[in-house]
Amino acid sequence: MTDTKRTEEYIYQVDKIKFIVTPVYKETGELLRDILLKLMLADLEPV
Repeated sequence: MTDTKRTEEYIYQVDKIKFIVTPVYKETGELLRDILLKLMLADLEPV
């Protein structure tokens, strides 16, 4: 059986350098909102 999954690719170019980014998602990973909340809370903590 062939794999019919489509691969997402994003191409970014900075001057003459081209970057090809392929996102990888975990099946049971954290939600983006949870990650953003942790980052915001970490930013509020005193050093």
